[in-house]
Amino acid sequence: MIVATAGHVDHGKTSLIKALTGVDTDTLAEEKARGLTINLGYAYLPSSDGRVIGFIDVPGHHRFINTMISGVSGIDRALVIIAADDGPMPQTSEHLNVLSVLGVTDIDIVITKIDAVTPERVMEVAQKARELIDSRYNSEGEVFQVSSVTGDGIDALKSHLQSMPSKGRDQALDRGFRLSIDRRFHVSGAGLVVTGTASTGTISVGDHLILQPKGLEVRVRELRANDVMVKSATAGQRVALCLAGKIEISDIDRGDCLVEPALDQLSQRLDVQLTLLCDAPTALKHLSPVKLYIGARRVGAKVALIENTISSLAPGQSSMAQLILDSPISTYSGERFVLRDDSESFHLGGGAILDPNGPQYGKAKPERLTWLRALATGSSGSALSALLEANMTVNWSDLVGAFNLKQGVTVPTLPDMAVTFDLDQTTWITTRSAIASAREALLTGLSETSTQENDSRGFPSEKLIKFVAKSAHRALLEATLRTLFKTGVIELTDGRVHHTKKGSERNKNDTYWTSLERHLLSAGCQIPVLSELQRDANLAETPLKLAVKQGTGNGRLHRINATRYALTETLLELANGSEALAAASAFTVAEFKDHFGIGRKLAVEILEFFDSINFTQRQGNERTIANPKAIRSRLKI
Repeated sequence: MIVATAGHVDHGKTSLIKALTGVDTDTLAEEKARGLTINLGYAYLPSSDGRVIGFIDVPGHHRFINTMISGVSGIDRALVIIAADDGPMPQTSEHLNVLSVLGVTDIDIVITKIDAVTPERVMEVAQKARELIDSRYNSEGEVFQVSSVTGDGIDALKSHLQSMPSKGRDQALDRGFRLSIDRRFHVSGAGLVVTGTASTGTISVGDHLILQPKGLEVRVRELRANDVMVKSATAGQRVALCLAGKIEISDIDRGDCLVEPALDQLSQRLDVQLTLLCDAPTALKHLSPVKLYIGARRVGAKVALIENTISSLAPGQSSMAQLILDSPISTYSGERFVLRDDSESFHLGGGAILDPNGPQYGKAKPERLTWLRALATGSSGSALSALLEANMTVNWSDLVGAFNLKQGVTVPTLPDMAVTFDLDQTTWITTRSAIASAREALLTGLSETSTQENDSRGFPSEKLIKFVAKSAHRALLEATLRTLFKTGVIELTDGRVHHTKKGSERNKNDTYWTSLERHLLSAGCQIPVLSELQRDANLAETPLKLAVKQGTGNGRLHRINATRYALTETLLELANGSEALAAASAFTVAEFKDHFGIGRKLAVEILEFFDSINFTQRQGNERTIANPKAIRSRLKI
């Protein structure tokens, strides 16, 4: 667990850490002479269960706020230090704002210097501190009253911190290694050393890394984690790396990153979720210049507000935005950041990176905003689910790159409505509905262009894809076109697409079926009867029969009864809902009807179908699941 102090200058942060750990974190001669912290200081407290608590001592003086921000990036917990004689001060609020936008919510209040004031003054300051924290956070942190001089309260604070559970970092460990450098120095007999908090992944002695943004390759010669010599270290630990390679200390700046070679990518346009502080002194206009603080780096940027209804962001408001940087950096989806005004006089707000690879053009298009909202869910799995719900076609490598995942990570288990396809050595994921739409668009487009061109040779394949480009993702259109060639529905001759002579009738049937399928997909669980389908799809009786035959023949359509047919994914959704209802107890027709928001007649017909295949069993007015495998067996999946 990594804990940082925060608070006004000369409120006793360094003295408190020394009282807790025995380590004086003011190591610079200037710090000793001036009696204040200038650089970041570090100390460690072993716990009885074998864990090590790392402390980061950050500067309190407003002139060193840049250093403070780099110190609290990636911490687990904060101690807000308030001196009993002064009470809350300007830097207290400023540090709380930084913690807020960086997402640090586990905060304890420590009232220091209680030996210098009366007990009544201690209680007064503790009350003000509690009110200050509660106005910004929904925090369950405690208030401690200590004296670093007498030792009063130190043991209680130490026991509290040692009792805190470790943060779960499973998701961070699934990602590639990344460390933002906050210090670099030479150690006699060892060589060049860099330090930082590992934000993601694992690292071992002998591993090769890339120093970004310069692109220099280094090797890890020695490794310390939480001040102990180790063979490997993981996300969430304070890490010191002794580096070997063609590199000098002058090659390294604070805020540079060390990353796995496979993750060597730089970003100059960051799509983000941005929130302005409620007490920000000004609104933020479109393309305003700002200073970005991320990890241990500071860089100039402009803020492009990409949600079309917003031309400026008022204090307390949130919006998606794109940060256009003065120089490229290394980052990943989920990393937190702070924004200050361009002159660095005050804090504006902050937020989280959504996509580190923001586009120069099309950044405000609806499909782009849908992509960003999916990334905001916080993980590749949840983002993929959200994108599939939106019927989008997804490049798996784009998700892997955005979330800094390790190379070679496999696609998670997909819902029944989703499928994968490979195109040009890239794995894509889409929905059956999107495939059906792409198929219909291509076949309809081919018929329209063939009529317009009046050319028996057909239509150039590239022009056909461009003609229907608005209907589906280009990758999906290309893959669907190849499938249509492979199955003989259409042909490609000398680069031109045309209908097959033998397949003209089959092509008509495909068109009928595609129209029927689209209306069934749109209906969802509100499965219409055949007469309604015929009307909505504008099909005559014979084309309707041909469409039903085509759908049942390809296994996508299933007969419920003489007047109603349902798609595979619709029946699976209804079956999964039945199992969820039955998990608690036997369920009635009314409960099934209400669960899906459908009519009673339709609910009865579906349940009678489930009874007929032995998926459910009726017992009076209630039903239970008889054979969970029966539905998949019937649907042949």
